[in-house]
Amino acid sequence: MYWEKVKQIEEELEEVQRKIVEIEEKLKLLPEGHLEAKRIGNNVYYYLRYWEDGRLKSRYLGKSAENVVSKLREAEELKRTLSSLKIKKRKYEALLDKISKLINS
Repeated sequence: MYWEKVKQIEEELEEVQRKIVEIEEKLKLLPEGHLEAKRIGNNVYYYLRYWEDGRLKSRYLGKSAENVVSKLREAEELKRTLSSLKIKKRKYEALLDKISKLINS
């Protein structure tokens, strides 16, 4: 009975680790930073602002930025999910560590 529970925790930890890797790979493909709009005259121009090598950089996006906005939202959601998965991973690892110490004592 106990070993079945331990096995279940190990499987859940493996699944969490797999999801973490998957999300990290997805995040590599998405833009980092935030959107900034500048109004010049009657026109609005969009820039992607991000940090690189300790400096704040800008990349001009043009007069429309809908595609980048959706990608930035997706990246934010993935970062939130990644954060909660990392917390879950630490809890599973701590639990398995405690079980290991109990067995070895």
